[in-house]
Amino acid sequence: MKVKLPKELRGVRFSLVLPIELNDFDIELLLPILFFTILAEGRGRARIPNDPRTIDVYINKLSQHPALEGFTTPRERRLLERLVRTALITTGHTGRKREAEQITSIVTYSILSYKPGFPKEASRLRSADLFLYQAMHRYLKGDQALRQFLKEIFGRGVKLGKAGDLGGEYDGTTEVDTLTRLSLAFLDGFESARPGLSREKDAHPGACPGLTYELAADLVQYMSAYHRAMPMPAFIHHLLTLINFELFIYTLKVVYAVNALVAQPESLPPAMGEPPAPSPPTLYVDFTGQPGPSQEMAHACVRRDIEAYQSFLSANLLLRQLQSYVEQLRRNSRRRALIDGLLGGATTGPLYLQRLLMLRDQSSICADIQAQARDDTDKIFEENKDPEDPESKLAIKYLDELLASAESDLDGLVILLKEGQRDATQQFVKWYWSTGGLTRTEGLLRGQHKYRPSWQYAPTNDLLAVLVQLAAARLNDSENGLNGDQSNHGPMPIRLQDFLRFLDERFGLLVDRPPAPFVGAEYTAAAQENLRAMLRRLRQMGIFRDLSDDFTVQRLHPPYAATSALTSYY
Repeated sequence: MKVKLPKELRGVRFSLVLPIELNDFDIELLLPILFFTILAEGRGRARIPNDPRTIDVYINKLSQHPALEGFTTPRERRLLERLVRTALITTGHTGRKREAEQITSIVTYSILSYKPGFPKEASRLRSADLFLYQAMHRYLKGDQALRQFLKEIFGRGVKLGKAGDLGGEYDGTTEVDTLTRLSLAFLDGFESARPGLSREKDAHPGACPGLTYELAADLVQYMSAYHRAMPMPAFIHHLLTLINFELFIYTLKVVYAVNALVAQPESLPPAMGEPPAPSPPTLYVDFTGQPGPSQEMAHACVRRDIEAYQSFLSANLLLRQLQSYVEQLRRNSRRRALIDGLLGGATTGPLYLQRLLMLRDQSSICADIQAQARDDTDKIFEENKDPEDPESKLAIKYLDELLASAESDLDGLVILLKEGQRDATQQFVKWYWSTGGLTRTEGLLRGQHKYRPSWQYAPTNDLLAVLVQLAAARLNDSENGLNGDQSNHGPMPIRLQDFLRFLDERFGLLVDRPPAPFVGAEYTAAAQENLRAMLRRLRQMGIFRDLSDDFTVQRLHPPYAATSALTSYY
């Protein structure tokens, strides 16, 4: 039996905790809208001027483009259509019967992929584009620096318009590769999407601003280090792999931190500090690919983390409801002065969330909060009464049973809100496996999609290569950012032990030692074999060259690093 909730009590999203909506997510749709959000300085899109269903119209425009020759006959036209569909766009179906075909996104070869405004439904991005914009905006200290950075990374051969009227076209002189030039010609057939209403007012740093800053540092330094060294398609592929992984780790650490804060509001969890300290959870990643203790630990970490997401629903609802009650009480001038004093002037961030929780123990305000919770609980009981027999207690007996374990009116309300929205945990799990890369060829999670017990942390080769690249970029130039030597010479090789330490301290990834609560010689030996399995894979990928048996001098060579940087170590 499901609890029915009044309309005003429905919803689980709380941007002061997590600016991202936790639901299924497709990383392939992200970059064009992220580019638009950055260039439009955080504003959303106005009406989309292009119809994604008229694919033939845009292909015809491309066939008549002055930069193209030899696509006049029907056979040549079919060849061009196949090229567009396989290399320039992704398509999907729309409508209830899924019969109508449409363009879902433009394949990114340059910054100009934002121009048509696809995907049309920005809600599918779960506000990840706005979150990443705000993170990099804070890291680079302003819109001008962020726009210039984006132009440097993705804007080769492109002329851009102003923030209020973006436009954009090929500059006519810069040499670019064939697919990029073809993509720019294809985009000439679209009208440019325009900025609409501002969304910046809805952006908050969330519960862990320090983690947000570190995420931005990872992305900016990675792009700065490798955008010249890699072909653009390879660079885009690796960057999307990194972004997906960063979103996965960020949200998982926020979930653990919020759960810990609600359980013990007297102290802030390590992830909520600035800069953040190494924080839970630790994720044991398996490279053996064989049944045994190593895979057992990787499976166990997944089960533990899914349970953390389930607990997060209650913690998030509690904070969301406290925020709602505080806003209502602040409408009274006497109460507003009292509440503002208790909150100490904080309006967002971890200190604000901590003080919200502390209000429950403040005698001067606690009674008001509990009274509001009782009122909302009464509304839920009214909503669940039998409309044909309102006096019957049978329909609401289930609610009384749920409240039996509650220690306060507020706790009881949270129990009812969670029960009425228990489907939200399935949405959380969708975010978990989609950002974990479970159904992609690269990612952290492996296993059968529909058989959760098979899920485990087992990074693919693509993700492993990206992590080596990122570690080299961060460890070689963590202080100098965009202005260090690696911008000219490429990241240098890194020591194996530094790489393992980076994975542990930055992301909580464990390779060579077992996580808690696994102890004993069997698990320690399994972790050491896991390290050897990772090194065998890195050797096959050309990243690890064990010229010495000394663990302290063994080095990893990041893919696409400058040759001069690598040879200097021989």
